[in-house]
Amino acid sequence: MMNESPLEALAVRTIAGAQAWSLLPDLVTLPATTIIVEVTGHRSHSVTLDGERHRLTPGRTGLLSLDLTRSTGYHRLVVDREPFWFATEDGKLKLAGIEEMLNYLLTAGTGWTGQAIFSDGTGLRDTHVVYAWLDQWADLALRTIEQILSNPRFRTTTSKKLSRRGGSGVLRAQTIQLLKGSPREYLASSPTGLIQIGNERYDPLRVVARQRRRTIDTPAHRRIAALLDQLSGLVREVLVNTENTSVRARCRGWLAKLDPILGRPILGAIHPAPGAMSAPRQQEELIDREYRTCYEISRDLHHRLAWSANHAPMRRYSYVQRSDSIYQAFAACSIAGAFGLTQTSPLLGAESPAFTGPDFDLYFDVTPPSAVLRSWRASSDRPDLSRPDLILHERSSGRVALMDAKYRIGPDGEASEDSRKDVSAYMALYGLDAISILYPGNGTSVRSVTGQGHAILEVPIRPWADLPSVLAEAATAIRGTLQSPPY
Repeated sequence: MMNESPLEALAVRTIAGAQAWSLLPDLVTLPATTIIVEVTGHRSHSVTLDGERHRLTPGRTGLLSLDLTRSTGYHRLVVDREPFWFATEDGKLKLAGIEEMLNYLLTAGTGWTGQAIFSDGTGLRDTHVVYAWLDQWADLALRTIEQILSNPRFRTTTSKKLSRRGGSGVLRAQTIQLLKGSPREYLASSPTGLIQIGNERYDPLRVVARQRRRTIDTPAHRRIAALLDQLSGLVREVLVNTENTSVRARCRGWLAKLDPILGRPILGAIHPAPGAMSAPRQQEELIDREYRTCYEISRDLHHRLAWSANHAPMRRYSYVQRSDSIYQAFAACSIAGAFGLTQTSPLLGAESPAFTGPDFDLYFDVTPPSAVLRSWRASSDRPDLSRPDLILHERSSGRVALMDAKYRIGPDGEASEDSRKDVSAYMALYGLDAISILYPGNGTSVRSVTGQGHAILEVPIRPWADLPSVLAEAATAIRGTLQSPPY
């Protein structure tokens, strides 16, 4: 605890008040429920939980009620600028299961590179992946950028301007057009004027002239400015999320080089532009070694980490309300592995299909292409935009198998009844006779609910040791649900 802080106590308890846990000084794990945070001796009534600002009740002991019913993961609470950590876990896979799923994703063999993108535009990215990229490129990038900014390639641009003077820079056609359009404004009567109209002579008050200027605000330099900003963000991201002493020291060393570069006046003449990182390659990036190096680093960063203003990275240990999305990504990679499919983009879900192989494509959390799967509403005046979790598409036959990942279990440890109702709606929408539920249940084999020619497969997918055998059985069962879409 910081010595200057007057904070006396910080504790949390459940809404029922049956038990209280002190957050000072040890990390504690709480049930995923509604909790009450109690803070005594604080300076500010404003606290931050996982990046969101909250307000304590007035008084020497401030209270804050938080609904963490669906939260499994680590939470960072900041009081008077001092961070405290606690964890919550639900009754399904618990905290250990979330960790196992993330570790599985890192080693699944499907091409996952330590990050996932969620439907709201936020992303989950592993700190180790970010640091590995910085370890490979940061020193070279900073050294090269310093060399470029010490002797940048200016570009000469040409523009038009109104001028009082003539000369070789006058654009004749544009000047005549200007004078014809506004003769009273730009012509002055003169006995010795250059221009004769009828019996009168005139001198032009303004001409259109060519203006040349040298500028550093070029696409190549905008790419470099964007690369600097992103390097700064990545280094700070690692610094916040690691306790490794050597890693933190290296990050501070990078920042010691980055901050002076970011403060150089020359960067003020370079205006940021959307999509600067993915802009077409420029001539200097082909012929100049330093510019070529920066282009290659920028391209690798964009490809490997898919950095975008629309994809805000989340800390790995801040899974607030993300258990469903993490399980969805885990289930997708598990099924892809069972069918021998590889990921099509380093960023899970950034391209469609998300996985592919010799015979099958696997679509992940997208509205399916009409050539793959259409609902009956697709031909109505109000077409739907449904996004099934997983669609397995057999390219040779056009048959599909629909799967829905549900981070839910029923009282018996099997798939919940709510999950069955949800997938039944998908079956009706797409006119399919079979569908699969992927859920984190206790079972070790696939169950089937059948009747009237319809079937719901219930596939227990959990990140435990029996996963390979369950996936082998699941792959066989899911193949059996392949059918040609009716619409």
